[in-house]
Amino acid sequence: MEKIIPIYKPVGFSSFDIVKKFKKESGFVKKIGHGGTLDPFACGVLLLLLGDATKKFEEIRKWRKIYLAGIRLGAFSSTQDVSGNIEMFDCERISLTSIRDILNNMSNKDIIQKVSPFSAAKHNGQPLYKFANKGIIIEKRKKIFLGNIEVVSYKWPLLTIRVEALGGAYIRQLAEDFGVEAGCKCFVYFLEREKVGEYDISNCYKIDKFNNILN
Repeated sequence: MEKIIPIYKPVGFSSFDIVKKFKKESGFVKKIGHGGTLDPFACGVLLLLLGDATKKFEEIRKWRKIYLAGIRLGAFSSTQDVSGNIEMFDCERISLTSIRDILNNMSNKDIIQKVSPFSAAKHNGQPLYKFANKGIIIEKRKKIFLGNIEVVSYKWPLLTIRVEALGGAYIRQLAEDFGVEAGCKCFVYFLEREKVGEYDISNCYKIDKFNNILN
């Protein structure tokens, strides 16, 4: 069996949690994986890969993805997201014009992005976040493409953006890089993956429907 199943992952579940839940409730016993990690604090499209579809992982990770991200300005998180230890900072209010100028300079180009130390990317076979949780920061970088980045809403100190990306971009790192350019600490407090390739939220199954998907 070869099948790709788009799931809407809620906040609070790891990607592996969703795989385990699907196996238990659907009764699927063959090989199963997913098409790209979504952190527990994030939600949105997670592709489950059944059987021979697991061989398409390297292809899928290169597909275009679209994210909706909420960024909290004037604050620092130890994990670059809402799950970390948060510290407030004095920060001069940034104009919408300045925000758009910075984002435009980051858009529609190949960049070498620092890999978030709190990501599931591997070092010596272990996820980077396991090192980071022990206070060990592993420096890695990768080439990605950032497409259009648009401002969805802005009311200081909360900024919401929509990001199109290829090559496994890290939105938390993008937010941190934006903060460096803006001269203001910030972190991602909300993240939703809206689309992976041609699969978007409207195509997704809810996690309470797992026992009916393969029927």
